[in-house]
Amino acid sequence: MNTERITATANELVTRFGLGAHQAIDLYRTGGQRLAETVGQRWDDAFKQASPQLTPETRRNARHARQVFGSYYTKALALSADGAGITVDTVVGATLTALDRAASQARARSHAA
Repeated sequence: MNTERITATANELVTRFGLGAHQAIDLYRTGGQRLAETVGQRWDDAFKQASPQLTPETRRNARHARQVFGSYYTKALALSADGAGITVDTVVGATLTALDRAASQARARSHAA
């Protein structure tokens, strides 16, 4: 059993997993942004249609609510995507470190024998 080859293959698989996970996170972020745009447009269309029937105070509150909700959603999307990216980087880094340590220990045992 060639420890070097196994370690290199495992490292490559873990690295590819990390890249794939980051691609999925990017897709999540892009999808979330598109969803926000779609919902925002629908809100704007509904607001435009209902606006003549609303009091000035209700229109002001509705505009403010859209800004607040949109801001919270955007921040939550960024926070969750960034957190997922950090988690992937941490797990991949820890796994690569563990693989390297295991390979070092295996080499040390084989040289001692």
